[in-house]
Amino acid sequence: MKVALIVPTFNRSQILMNLVSYIENQTVKPELFIVVNDGSTDNTSELLAAHPMVTELKGDGNLWWTGSVNLGIKYVLDNHPEIDHIILQNDDVIIADDWLETLIKVGEQNPKALVGCAAVDYRDKQSITYAGKYTNSWFAFNKFVYKGKKLDEIDRELPIYPFDLIGRGILIPVEVFHKIGLFDAEHFKHRGDTELPLRARKAGYKLILSFKPLVFEMPDKTHGVDIKQKYTFKDVKPFFWDFRSSTYIKYRFYYSRIVADNPLQFVTFFTFSLMAHSRKFLRRFKLV
Repeated sequence: MKVALIVPTFNRSQILMNLVSYIENQTVKPELFIVVNDGSTDNTSELLAAHPMVTELKGDGNLWWTGSVNLGIKYVLDNHPEIDHIILQNDDVIIADDWLETLIKVGEQNPKALVGCAAVDYRDKQSITYAGKYTNSWFAFNKFVYKGKKLDEIDRELPIYPFDLIGRGILIPVEVFHKIGLFDAEHFKHRGDTELPLRARKAGYKLILSFKPLVFEMPDKTHGVDIKQKYTFKDVKPFFWDFRSSTYIKYRFYYSRIVADNPLQFVTFFTFSLMAHSRKFLRRFKLV
């Protein structure tokens, strides 16, 4: 398996350089290591120049996540026909030295599958923060796998077959992009990571979530309307109408269109999806 690793970034040079060091220390190196720098105004480019392993692609600051990863994917497709798999990773994660080797092994054991990585909290290295979810394709009910569990409480050898996958540590066969296209940057400017795996599953590809290539994420260093513990009236607009929010109504609309096979299913799923996100807002709503 020949892989290209793509990492989007913006103005987080120190966090990014930590990831670069993790990749440089991997037991198996990617054939290509691409950092898509979307208009950073800090010293990102200067620091990357000291790392010949990295190919830096530059955006104008308007690509956001989806446009950035598409720029990297298109570069691979246009210039490196030898690459057969692409891996996407965030810059703000911690990974073990054998992370890439392990992810490749899982991919080789599951040809024609998109493989995602489970995640735990870096602070205790036990609390599971992401293990995929199962979603009812009519009523949008979500069951988050191993929610509230610790690593010691589960069988890490068992694979999970989720409804979709996120873009933090995902292995994608290149043939997927040839068959269904790139990520949908037109309709998902910033929260576009789950829509392509969903389209791939509907096109016949298997989605797998594994605990073997584990990612340690840093929830205490992440900011945004999605993870706030308390909402007030001033959060209504950013929660539902800001493109950086996963509840952004436009995203919910087009995600529902991908899920649905007919108009009735679309209306039902879209309505119940908005209701579920509204309940999340109301549970955390405070007057002051």
